Amino acid sequence: MQKSLITILENSLFPSALTIFAKFIGIAITISIFNLPYTVSEYTSSVLNGTLTVTQEHSVIISTYSDLIMFLIIALGFSIQLARAIFFHDSHLSPKFITKLADLNLLNLIRDTYEIYHKAAVWLAFLWVSVVLVLINFALGTTLLWVAIVAVLGTVALTIGLIQDAYQELVNIRSKPRQYINF
Repeated sequence: MQKSLITILENSLFPSALTIFAKFIGIAITISIFNLPYTVSEYTSSVLNGTLTVTQEHSVIISTYSDLIMFLIIALGFSIQLARAIFFHDSHLSPKFITKLADLNLLNLIRDTYEIYHKAAVWLAFLWVSVVLVLINFALGTTLLWVAIVAVLGTVALTIGLIQDAYQELVNIRSKPRQYINF
């Protein structure tokens, strides 16, 4: 149990930093694309020496699109983990595909069940956290409904994809248990 907890904590550092970074990048991209006016107020008594100030109308645009960008970046990260689970899981690969990967010097793409599902669980948690953030912003009136709908439906679809892969793994274990025994 301790090894799993440490692995989950190690695997959560990048997605957590990426979530925060993606939100800030989303704000910067939105302000740049829509050419929105803003001011930066400086405070000397604050740890963060500045505050970004925009109008209420522009704050909805900034929040909406920065939430969308944040969600899409985290969804992309999770999608990569899901693709690894589906296409590069050591228990799913045929000898012919492994030979092709070896010829292309891409054997490092192959992952075991332990690594795949730990990383996927962490990324899935951050995907759902991003959805909760989008829904909170929608409830506060700072994000438009369509972004909340996209985030919820996208996350549900990706979650179903991971559940289906995990279910297929369980079916494989039940049908061929000797392949999964580690000596």
